[in-house]
Amino acid sequence: MVARDLLGKVLLYDGPSGRRAARIVEVEAYLGRADPASHAYRGLTPRTAPMFGPPGRSYVYFVYGMYHCLNVVTERDGVAGAVLLRGAEPLAGFDDAEPDALAGPGKLTRAFGLTIEHTNLDLVRSILTVRDAPPVPPRRVARSARIGLNDHATTHKPWRLYVRRSSGVSRP
Repeated sequence: MVARDLLGKVLLYDGPSGRRAARIVEVEAYLGRADPASHAYRGLTPRTAPMFGPPGRSYVYFVYGMYHCLNVVTERDGVAGAVLLRGAEPLAGFDDAEPDALAGPGKLTRAFGLTIEHTNLDLVRSILTVRDAPPVPPRRVARSARIGLNDHATTHKPWRLYVRRSSGVSRP
């Protein structure tokens, strides 16, 4: 599962304010056309096009008129699927950041300075990348239902994964 594999990886951004890096500690999986909570559930639109591939690209959307959220596209070209990055631990480039400064999808994108302008970037070869790092030991990984969803058929599935006792995990 890609969502599990993203835990512990490093998100790196070479932006206008310099290099910023953080360890990914909380994610949620969205299964595209099979998942009523996914933006891609109703099919391909200009907004959701990045979710339909290719994998390894960014999908950033604006929600509630105030927050941007960053997703990693996970499925092969033509098939929608993404993992929302919900929380991270600051590693570099965040001047005197509090330990929970990236605990939540809106806080994470705000701290990195990401907007919908960062949609459809190659997360291997661009200014925004996901870098390999040692895996999180299984005993440190917890699962729960996703956070903040309306009552969809998939709402209660354990598709949120997070690193236990991490200050970068959002509070439901």
